[in-house]
Amino acid sequence: MARMVKSKAQAPRERLMTAAQLFYSEGIRAVGVNRLLEEAQTPIMSLYRIFGSKEGLVEEFLREKDKQIRERFEREIERIANAPKERILAVFDVLGEVIADSDYRGCTFINVAVEMANTEHPFVEIAVSHKNSVRETFSRYLADAGLRETEPLATQLLMLMDGAFVRAQMHSNREEVALHARMAAEVLVDAALAAQAD
Repeated sequence: MARMVKSKAQAPRERLMTAAQLFYSEGIRAVGVNRLLEEAQTPIMSLYRIFGSKEGLVEEFLREKDKQIRERFEREIERIANAPKERILAVFDVLGEVIADSDYRGCTFINVAVEMANTEHPFVEIAVSHKNSVRETFSRYLADAGLRETEPLATQLLMLMDGAFVRAQMHSNREEVALHARMAAEVLVDAALAAQAD
């Protein structure tokens, strides 16, 4: 595997955060402190001074990943969709781009929840917070589309999205996975709007 960190010109924090990508590709428990330090070409005292521990680095990695993912989805959705309903479906278009990436190893936050297997673990709490923010985004888009009661549909769309994340890890035709999720989302949204109109 090619080294992730190529330059010592980066600050130790940046090198450690770059090395923290190993948590995504290989798993949190599988990546030890020595591996991180070797990948980051950084002394152990930098890790403890900046993050306090490996756990502190994991938490910072997860929070940064949450921020990056939310910004990417928001930016891309605004780029490709204008109308409220289109924004809901655009979530699944962006999802298709994410899962098509050759480095895709599943949803970071689903992976963390499965690996930690404890709903009260601090890492899982970050994962749940991320998923709640996605559900709230669906809820906002649904309200913008004219739906008065956005639950339980916002939760159902989140479950559909999570299902697509997992299915994409199991099947090679990821484009088809995203397309089917988008089609299912459109059926759900159209049914909810039609039911409200009756």
